[in-house]
Amino acid sequence: MSKNEKNIINQIKLGDEKPLLEIYKLHRNEFIKWSSKNFNANEEQAKDIFQESVIAFHQNIISGKLIELESSVKTYLFQIGKYKTINFLKKESRVVTYNDILHVIKGNELNDYMEEENKIYNEEQISKAIAKLPEDCQKLLKLHYFDEFDMESIARELNYKNADTAKSKKSVCMKKLIDELKKLSMIFIF
Repeated sequence: MSKNEKNIINQIKLGDEKPLLEIYKLHRNEFIKWSSKNFNANEEQAKDIFQESVIAFHQNIISGKLIELESSVKTYLFQIGKYKTINFLKKESRVVTYNDILHVIKGNELNDYMEEENKIYNEEQISKAIAKLPEDCQKLLKLHYFDEFDMESIARELNYKNADTAKSKKSVCMKKLIDELKKLSMIFIF
């Protein structure tokens, strides 16, 4: 974190809102273009989402959730905006990207600003989709993503010829999972 960014956090903690206005002006237009390109959000949606992201940034600082940035202010804001966009589009009966689903599948920790209920919702949807797969795919995906088995271990566990066979089967199973998630309106491949 640069000295300037540390100073911004300290100023906001002390109640100075000028840095927020500067951040808003500096990154707003770029965020609108970015969210439009990556998520097909319209300009009004992107403006609202960016404003909510700046508010969340402010609240994270005031609440003590954000003490020090591990990235730039822009990167942090765009990550907040990314999840807010995904959640907004979900509520609008739209869909999310494949990579976001994989973050949940792989068990990666979602950022602090993502609400717990959204995480639970995503996990429930993924569990529903996995449950609709053939039993061998269910076992393979659970071993790989939840138990973090490598391909050789999966091959031994499921009596496949070798790791390449397991990798091939995983690819087939992932395609089936993607199809099931599409049916649940969870993903959209851009």
